[in-house]
Amino acid sequence: MSKVIDSLEKVLLPFAVKIGKQPHINAIKNGFIKLMPLTLAGAMFVLINNVFLSFGEGSFFYSMGIRLDASTIETLNSFKGIGGNVYNGTLGIMSLMAPFFIGSALAEERKVDPMAAGLLAVAAFMTVTPFSVGEAYAVGANWLGGQNIISGMIIGLVVAEMFTFVIRRNWVITLPDSVPSSVSRSFSALIPGFIILCIFGVISWLLASYGSNFHQIIMDSISKPLAAMGGVVGWAYVIFNTLLWFFGVHGSLALTALDNGIMTPWALENIALYNQYGSVDAAIAAGHQFHFWAKPMLDSYVLLGGSGATLGLIIAIFIASRRADHRQVAKLALPSGIFQINEPILFGLPIIMNPVMFIPFVLVQPILAAVTLAAYSMGIIPPVTNLAPWTMPTGLGAFFNSNGSVAALLVALVNLAIATLIYLPFVMVSNKAQAVIEEEESEEDIANALKF
Repeated sequence: MSKVIDSLEKVLLPFAVKIGKQPHINAIKNGFIKLMPLTLAGAMFVLINNVFLSFGEGSFFYSMGIRLDASTIETLNSFKGIGGNVYNGTLGIMSLMAPFFIGSALAEERKVDPMAAGLLAVAAFMTVTPFSVGEAYAVGANWLGGQNIISGMIIGLVVAEMFTFVIRRNWVITLPDSVPSSVSRSFSALIPGFIILCIFGVISWLLASYGSNFHQIIMDSISKPLAAMGGVVGWAYVIFNTLLWFFGVHGSLALTALDNGIMTPWALENIALYNQYGSVDAAIAAGHQFHFWAKPMLDSYVLLGGSGATLGLIIAIFIASRRADHRQVAKLALPSGIFQINEPILFGLPIIMNPVMFIPFVLVQPILAAVTLAAYSMGIIPPVTNLAPWTMPTGLGAFFNSNGSVAALLVALVNLAIATLIYLPFVMVSNKAQAVIEEEESEEDIANALKF
């Protein structure tokens, strides 16, 4: 292991240190760290709603054999409105909050007013957001949630740079020293704000005249090409899911066409075959084949703790990390990670735009998929013949999705161990990279940040 870590340090450490000092990467990282209270609170209520208040058919507790009467289930479901409201106010507005925190973080890097830059970034985001849902004058929730977060990232960075450009050229209203600083700051942001919002207003108007909008163009440029990859759907999903997440795009939502349109129907076909013939062997003997790339297969063996098998990362942090902040994030992320909800670790560490974590995060899913495919091809594990809740903990999901296969449970746990081993050396390198960055920060770095 030490030789592996030494090799990774030689290759990755200089690159990670250089990237770690890059203002835009830093702004995205720091912006998501500041968003952590929202992501943690939202993830906890998603966990409560989807696991601890769910007892109907298809839920975690239902699959465990726990049955409640209809009136009790209805009462518990009514409480989900509380968690739903919290979700709307946290994870449900991630794309709206991202431009503020990323824009203000980049403004801090550029040594200009972070509050003004953040507020202008939110205003610019809403300027290009359609105010129509059907016939109603309203903003669609799809523009505000995590699926549109790349728009928020782009706008946050662009607005902060535009704001810096105008401020550096002193295109501002300057008031006498006798004016309170809060008033003076407001007026100094007036001209930059007018210029920036005019530009975004024109962009929005031009796109609307062609029947589109900024957010839709961004989302279509990602999801439509991937939706056309039906021939290699499984591999496309496991590769692009984490690749998109790394750049801040909600991978699962961007690949909804592959999930809902192809892999979930394949799972339903498997279930129908199993129910018709009573066993996998009987269905195969009758000349039928089961689909390997059914969505529950990914939930059971690949998405362990969520996209990127981040439960393995959490375990690796507990084993190898000496950074107090990483260990604290891991402690907070563990409860939701057990139930396949990983926003706290994605945004809290963060993994997004983290150069050290790029390799393991993107490679872990294809590796686990290959291991699972090998086990399936050798007849070690059966095909998916059930549709257990996606919130099933690692091992249990595989057990129930295979209708009680102990081998499936063991393969899922082996995959978790593999994911942990994949992440371990990168956790160690991440510790050292951050220490080097903190030691090497100099006046020259500050001067570079002031350059436009």
